[in-house]
Amino acid sequence: INFINFEVAIKEKYGIDLRGWPEGVPFQSPHAITSAEHLRTLRDALKAGTCHWAYMSRQQRLEYQDRLKEWRSAGEVVGKPRKKRSDMGRKRRR
Repeated sequence: INFINFEVAIKEKYGIDLRGWPEGVPFQSPHAITSAEHLRTLRDALKAGTCHWAYMSRQQRLEYQDRLKEWRSAGEVVGKPRKKRSDMGRKRRR
């Protein structure tokens, strides 16, 4: 899952949200979490069902898309832009 661009890649595109992420646990890939305590907290929340995936309703999705438009128009960068190709602007062999 693309945790770095979650707002755009998952939430906006598919209308799926991750609800109930534990307080104090950084929102990043579980693979990147280095604290054993944070991992246990996340695991317990997932097992208990307090942290779960949920489809956004049509109204929630529209409101979220409007919020993203506001952020973008304010000049905020939503998500991490992809790196440009190292051979950009050069002819490629076929």
